[in-house]
Amino acid sequence: MRNINKLKIGFVFWTGDGKIVPHLLYEFFASKGIGIYFPDKKNKKNSEPIIVMINGNIVSPVNVGYLLYITINYILECTKENGESGPILDSLHKSTSLFGDKNLKLLPTLKLGFISDTLDYGFFFFRNCVVKVTKDGIQIFKYEDFDDFVLEKSIMPIDFVLVDQTVLEQCDFKQFLKDLTIVDDDLKSADRLKSLSSSIGYLLHRYKNPTTTKAIILMDVYINGMPNGGSGKTLLINSIGKIRNLSTIDGKRYDQKEWFGLSSVELETEVLLFDDVEKNFNFELIFPLMSTGMFVRRKYKDHVFIPFENAPKVAITTNYAINGNSDSFRRRMFEFELSATYSADYSPRDKFGRNFFTEWDSQEWNSFYNTMLQCLQLFLKEGLVDSEPINLNLTKLINKSSEEFVDWIEVKIVPEIQYDKKVLYDSFLKVYPEFSGRLKQREFTLWLRAWADFKRFEISEGHSGDIRYVTFSNISTL
Repeated sequence: MRNINKLKIGFVFWTGDGKIVPHLLYEFFASKGIGIYFPDKKNKKNSEPIIVMINGNIVSPVNVGYLLYITINYILECTKENGESGPILDSLHKSTSLFGDKNLKLLPTLKLGFISDTLDYGFFFFRNCVVKVTKDGIQIFKYEDFDDFVLEKSIMPIDFVLVDQTVLEQCDFKQFLKDLTIVDDDLKSADRLKSLSSSIGYLLHRYKNPTTTKAIILMDVYINGMPNGGSGKTLLINSIGKIRNLSTIDGKRYDQKEWFGLSSVELETEVLLFDDVEKNFNFELIFPLMSTGMFVRRKYKDHVFIPFENAPKVAITTNYAINGNSDSFRRRMFEFELSATYSADYSPRDKFGRNFFTEWDSQEWNSFYNTMLQCLQLFLKEGLVDSEPINLNLTKLINKSSEEFVDWIEVKIVPEIQYDKKVLYDSFLKVYPEFSGRLKQREFTLWLRAWADFKRFEISEGHSGDIRYVTFSNISTL
């Protein structure tokens, strides 16, 4: 592609009488590095190109307003000595169809290969450099070291520098991660920090590995039977959005049967957050999003299928737990309970005395980026690291049944004693009459089985005539 700096100032895209010549105008755009690009390379027949401009190996989307801006400026620059811009500008005003959607598709089609993550490394783009992260370390490169391209909006507007580890340990974000993972046992706290950091690294890694298709699920830990809201889970995922392209869906309003439910997802979305999903969220319905790709229906636009390798990774935040214990569920879930350091009454701002991101200086931003890069390094080295849950199993039981049921059954049942299911059912309704009419005997039996699984009891069920019995036994005594 020709460079405008190499063109003589006498290069014009108009005739002697000032009439705009279309093919010369497009040659002028081409000399500026402007062309069209198909983000969905595999579906050019049914997708729309975007107009972009190349500067070095930085690619920026541009709009019609910008094309008109550089066109007018160039006309004025070329005619500033003789003042003959009037006829040319008049012709331009009469030729606005040249900037119409159909005509702009006549711009040269650009074949662009972008710097992308692989199984073994990931890239981050800053104002002054490209950073490559592997399991062995963090390396800094110049943009000119690469032949492939980078989208301008992927570049973080800061000069990156490596920060000493002792400084990182004291930065806001590192302390925040420690607060989200702290428990009474120091060794368990360290394990939990490692686990949470690996999940961040997984979401930051743009490579899609077919063998690891999990949703990162962040949930509140139950304290005294209640979820600890305001724990910092959304702030944590939003921090990933400072580095990767994040699309957020309001979990409270999200209807999984809604035709346009995923319309906020774009081709460049790298992480998709279902934020604050409800207790009845059907996780199984998003299995295809993680394993086969994503079909996005968009209002007033062409629908788009995003194949697996380009589809965003999925994160979920919730005050509850996601139901499902089958192998299919476990293969797709990485669950983590956030410690109860923060709450509706005590926020990160209360601790640090400033808002994250908007009140950080360049030192704090660099410490944040360094910490996030280390999370990716950990993931590349060890994968997703599991840790011992706090109250996850209790949370799941409450989600399957109710807090009232759990409180009731813990004092009601004695192992090795045979109970009449109907008597148990009536006993529960007597204590909690608000469940009458909405809790059926069949569902109550499912609650009994879930509680047995939680307690690791062997459950024996039988009947004698119309009476149905249940017995809970310690596994070790059978």
